[in-house]
Amino acid sequence: MFTQHERLLAEADDGTGQGGGAPDGGSPKDEHGQQPKGEEFVPKTQFLAALHSANEKYSTLEAEFRRLQEVQAKKAELPKRYSRVELKAAVEAGQISQDDADSVIERQIREDAVAEAKGAALQAVSSASRKDRVDSEIARYKAAAPEIMDDGHETRQRIREEFSALLELGDDPKDVSTQLKAIRAVLGPVDRLERSRSGKHSTEPSRESGSEGAPEDRKPKTGKLVDQLRKEVKETYADEIKKGRYKDWADVEKTLSYASPGVRRRLGIAT
Repeated sequence: MFTQHERLLAEADDGTGQGGGAPDGGSPKDEHGQQPKGEEFVPKTQFLAALHSANEKYSTLEAEFRRLQEVQAKKAELPKRYSRVELKAAVEAGQISQDDADSVIERQIREDAVAEAKGAALQAVSSASRKDRVDSEIARYKAAAPEIMDDGHETRQRIREEFSALLELGDDPKDVSTQLKAIRAVLGPVDRLERSRSGKHSTEPSRESGSEGAPEDRKPKTGKLVDQLRKEVKETYADEIKKGRYKDWADVEKTLSYASPGVRRRLGIAT
């Protein structure tokens, strides 16, 4: 599309409506109908096309110039930081006082300290949150598959081998997050494990029925999960505590708190 300037050029004529050119579209002639000598003439259409191209290039350059202006404006919004050398030069030049220079340095030191503290706090919160998630999932695996705590069990041995393989690759640290990866690689996702384990034992006698179990199994239970365990399950956990795999019953209670309803039913806990 031509600009207004181009349209004016196209519409300007000598009364013939042909834009000042020859009626037959040839080169323009002088007042005597003769071809001017010693001058070069460009056809009107070629001239307008060149002008249109120049206008487009100008618009592109103008848009780029405005973008650069916006970038510079954003940079200008950021507070300038001064080095001690710059401030010293300004003091010596009489532009600012020494007190002003000292105030600028103190302000910049405070800003750096606040930024560093914020970064450290965010990193600490992120690390703590990640560790909580890892610990929670490992506890769910322990509740759903207690055999992973048994040194002599095949599953625990497979987890150890997977853990060693992950460390040998060199991409994983020697910590609980890699332990979780090893457990997951051997047992699969914890949600699926909980569903499969609870389904396997769905035919076990119900705790509420009272039709099975020793008299001590039918005793009133406290609100603690460990007190609701079936006798043989509680004995297993007691043995695990003796072996040092759990610190105490409070540690077992914490592990059981992550167990799914299906796993709890399997262990004898009312849900």
